[in-house]
Amino acid sequence: MNPRESSKRLVEALSGYLNILILIKGSPDPDVIASSFALKAVCDHLGIKSSIIALAEISHPQNRAIVKSLDIPIAIEKTLPPTRAFDAYAVLDFQSARTKGLSENLPCAVHIDHHAEIEDDVSADFRLVSDKAGAASTYMALILRELEPPLPASGMRAVATALMLGIQTDSDNLRHATRLDYEALQYLGGKADERIVQKVSNVPLSKDALRMIGAAMLDHELYREWLLAGLSFIGESQRDSIAIVADFLLENGMARTVVVFAIIEKRRRGGLSLDVSFRTSDPDLDLNSLIKSITPEGGGRVYKGAYQVGLDYFTACPDRDLLWKMVRLTTIERLKAARDNVRFTELRGFYRRFRGAMGRLFGG
Repeated sequence: MNPRESSKRLVEALSGYLNILILIKGSPDPDVIASSFALKAVCDHLGIKSSIIALAEISHPQNRAIVKSLDIPIAIEKTLPPTRAFDAYAVLDFQSARTKGLSENLPCAVHIDHHAEIEDDVSADFRLVSDKAGAASTYMALILRELEPPLPASGMRAVATALMLGIQTDSDNLRHATRLDYEALQYLGGKADERIVQKVSNVPLSKDALRMIGAAMLDHELYREWLLAGLSFIGESQRDSIAIVADFLLENGMARTVVVFAIIEKRRRGGLSLDVSFRTSDPDLDLNSLIKSITPEGGGRVYKGAYQVGLDYFTACPDRDLLWKMVRLTTIERLKAARDNVRFTELRGFYRRFRGAMGRLFGG
């Protein structure tokens, strides 16, 4: 990444539009909240209208605290807004910018992510997709550092605070931070509100998260150094608790790799989905390739990943216990099969990365 060149190209890409939809795909976490907030600040600075819209509730207490403390303007919508109100869209902290209902009607102005790049994606006027940083917030911080003219100090404080929290969270409290992450933190250090960083970082576990941790401790399976735990049905507002439970089980040495899953009840919009969260302490486990071998609806990077499967068809099932037993059994069997094939998946992922590296090297 060349921050100065990236900053220049981002400004050029944004300047071609009047009103940009900044879409948060999936559950709003600190990294996507912060990087989206930073992009909106750049749009505001350039005199371009923009709106941050999320299609899922902000469920984690820490994430709600970030939004409230920094007054981040995020609209939670049940469905995508009418595309006629915008002339482009942007996606941050998500492996694919392709979005049904948007990609067919609007150009993608910006796509920034810190996961491995995928082949099947929409074109974007500005794309920065690389796993050399621990967070999308890192890329936005380095771009802001080179922005000319720079953001005014009055707005930069809140943005810097959000970006610092995004980097801290997605690098697992800097345990997996890269050189770029430290470079970004060095830049943000003198600009962020340290009081808010400390306050938000110490948000305690909610009662729901504690309850789910207890449920996972009582009902889980160990399979070849993987721990597999199902949490049954949970509300959409508790979605982030799946990742919280996975983090807790991994940090407490329950297994080298932890997979936690649950059926999400989308009460506002109706419908069901299966959400699965991976955490691992094994740096050689290629979670992205492993998850892609299960379903294209997800992805991963070093140490963490997730996927989702739509279950709307089963909303009419009258027996919730039977539905959960079926989903739990099927999910565990799919995960066991993925574990059995992990070496093959890693070799396939290595070959794809090697082929991509050779293509870039020789201009193929």
